Amino acid sequence: MTSPSSTAPGKPRRRRTTALGRLYSRILPPLSFDQPLESQFRRWYVEHVHARIRNAMWIPMLALLIAMFVGGPVKELRETIFGAHNDRIVDLLRFALIAPSCLAMLLVTYTRLYERWFSLTAQIVAPIHAMSFVAIDILMNTQGYSFSALMPLVVLGPYLLFGMLQAQAVRTVIMIVVAYAVGGHLAGLTGGQRMFDLAVLIFASCLGAAIHYSLQKALRHNYLSTQLMSESLNRDALTGIHNRRMFDEHTARVWQQATRTGVPLALLMIDIDHFKAFNDRGGHQAGDACLIKVAGMLNRASRRPLDLAARYGGEEFVILLYDTQRERVEDICRQLHANLAALAIGHPAFDAEHVTFSIGAACVEPQLGRRVEGLIQLADEALYTAKERGRNCTVVMDREYATLNTGAFRVRRKNENAVA
Repeated sequence: MTSPSSTAPGKPRRRRTTALGRLYSRILPPLSFDQPLESQFRRWYVEHVHARIRNAMWIPMLALLIAMFVGGPVKELRETIFGAHNDRIVDLLRFALIAPSCLAMLLVTYTRLYERWFSLTAQIVAPIHAMSFVAIDILMNTQGYSFSALMPLVVLGPYLLFGMLQAQAVRTVIMIVVAYAVGGHLAGLTGGQRMFDLAVLIFASCLGAAIHYSLQKALRHNYLSTQLMSESLNRDALTGIHNRRMFDEHTARVWQQATRTGVPLALLMIDIDHFKAFNDRGGHQAGDACLIKVAGMLNRASRRPLDLAARYGGEEFVILLYDTQRERVEDICRQLHANLAALAIGHPAFDAEHVTFSIGAACVEPQLGRRVEGLIQLADEALYTAKERGRNCTVVMDREYATLNTGAFRVRRKNENAVA
């Protein structure tokens, strides 16, 4: 995992060339971070708005479903305001657009599909609902009624209801306003009242955009501040990479995410060989310099947003790799050994020899009922096996996870330290 960019929220990443674009940038500068912070923020934002969206959707969704599907007096009201001769069009709106889109939204919001598909679903469902409301408004006008009084609420939906980011919400609202204007023109609704309703709709759209922009900007500022503070607290003071605290927190989150999405995790536990002898012979300052060089090299192996390199303790490091298969893990371990050899760090306790390390790698597919401690234990067992085999090598374990008894570690640290 890389550290967050220092780019302030709202700073445009590229210069706009058109006069309209420059004017828009002055009024509402684009809200975006540099990568990879922008991707991290979007993942966090999806989870941040989950509970609010799930709770807020029920009132408008239920109202819409009741108005379109309940019988009795509600059915009679539908026939009155839409006209009995428009039954086929109303049925098309009900069964082909409104019902499927509502069910899709609820399905995504209340299942494991949310994290991966909600943003796309919201950007599809919101315009579908809006187009349906425009069609409803046109049908109602043929019977002497109007839906225009409720259209301002429709354009506020993308800002307040669907949890969209600024650009997504603005695009959706523009589609709604254009559809309302074009649909009314094609239906012959061009009177003064219609123009007034359109002006009110545009005003509501602009007001919603301004409010949403302010909220999004404040949210991004708070997120950036939190990330910067978290980075300072979760960095190892000597090596500059993440510390044990950050590793524990990040691994717990990633384990839950991998369980939901069904992707494998890999954990590399890395221990510098004979480091106690290095310190005893070369001194602690040389030992610290060695740790800094090794940490910098290892950190370059965790470039993806959900990967993480950390100092686990003393001369021990860990690398967590998200959605990584065993074959890829083996390639990474070989490359790490080669990169360390290229550093050519001399070992003061052994003439004409360079510093090496042992790697224990665990590859597992997280499952319900299993804990992240099992992943750490399996990597620890693999590291111990690598040291038993003579050090300066890699041992990868995966099938052993099925029979692993989490928490039942072999007693070995005392013996390890005696020969380190």
